[in-house]
Amino acid sequence: MMGRWRSRLGLTLAGLCLVGCHLTWVRPVSMDMKLTNDRNELLTVEGNCTLPDGAVMEAHLLEKNGRRWAYARGVVKNGRYFVVLEVSRCPGFRPLNLDVFFDPLLASAEVQRITGERGEALRGEQLVESHDRTLLLLHQSVVLTMSARQVAIRRLQSGDGDIDELQSYLVRHPNDGESMIGLGLAFLKQRPSQHYVNSEAYKMLQEGIKNKPAAGSLEMEARLWVARLDEKAAREAAERERQKAPAYSSRYVDDVLVWPGQSLGAFQLGMGYQFLCLSFRLQPTDQAGVYIIHEMPGLKLTFEGGTGSLIRAASQSPRYRTQEGIGPGSDVADVLKLLPQTQIVYSPVEIRQDGRAYANATVPLQGLNLLIEQSYDPNFPIPEQLVKEVEVFKPAP
Repeated sequence: MMGRWRSRLGLTLAGLCLVGCHLTWVRPVSMDMKLTNDRNELLTVEGNCTLPDGAVMEAHLLEKNGRRWAYARGVVKNGRYFVVLEVSRCPGFRPLNLDVFFDPLLASAEVQRITGERGEALRGEQLVESHDRTLLLLHQSVVLTMSARQVAIRRLQSGDGDIDELQSYLVRHPNDGESMIGLGLAFLKQRPSQHYVNSEAYKMLQEGIKNKPAAGSLEMEARLWVARLDEKAAREAAERERQKAPAYSSRYVDDVLVWPGQSLGAFQLGMGYQFLCLSFRLQPTDQAGVYIIHEMPGLKLTFEGGTGSLIRAASQSPRYRTQEGIGPGSDVADVLKLLPQTQIVYSPVEIRQDGRAYANATVPLQGLNLLIEQSYDPNFPIPEQLVKEVEVFKPAP
């Protein structure tokens, strides 16, 4: 009789396998919880759990009205789970609900093969039904105990605190750096008029973090605010300097006369780098000591030692001209009329992307270099020879 029953069971199991059904054995599950509060900054949730390795445990810290203050996840490994909640902004002396649970819908396929896709293979006293699935849930009511000062700071951070309350505390404890930081942060969040360097809030933050390591989240936030306001002040100062530029630079735009060995327009050789920085934003190039000015395309300034005095000034702008009318865009024939003895030796020809052939030559004069460019179409080799750039420099004595 027993052999016949076993035979039927074997046939039934074989039939189920043939039609593609998967059998999941019922698994008893349970969990426990241990809490560790680290200075009301971090809340560690850990414990034993009989769920399979790789199961995801979630922890939520909520108020009774449903507001969620903290959330984190951990993974079961070797029968234990470990979750860390960041609670630096959670209110003190207020009942909070801590829910630690396993949701099978969020599990991997490997874990679901053991628990079932909706937890149907789980059994135990800590299971609850929720939205057509079975959760393993452990619920705990917690209250974060803290000093009156911490309570006041947390309430200010959450937006429902009283600034006067913390100010009154600071009158009695003027050297309390954490309270000073809390009040400064509250000012910055509630009073946009405090968003500048040396405001009352800024001074509070600086005093609060003075000689204090950035160990807590409050101090870290204070340091970030100070850095942000410092950066804003530097940016505004740079913008003010930039707005001054037109008042200084009008002569640089109007003066376009080239004086060999002396100046390129208003850019006089010997001018200091720092002096010109008052009027322009000098942008460095890949050449050492050579800068350009965005507002003046084609202009190159070379400073001695990178940031010393101006030793060379060059431009490809056709606005610049010598007293004789020579400058970028001038025909070489005009140059030869003024300097008939000039010998022009071009570099080897180079074919560029536009299909034209190019060659360059430099005509060195006393305190002035003329960069000549020759170009032509290889199919119709009639060269065009123009002054490409003028460069003023101090001639050797």
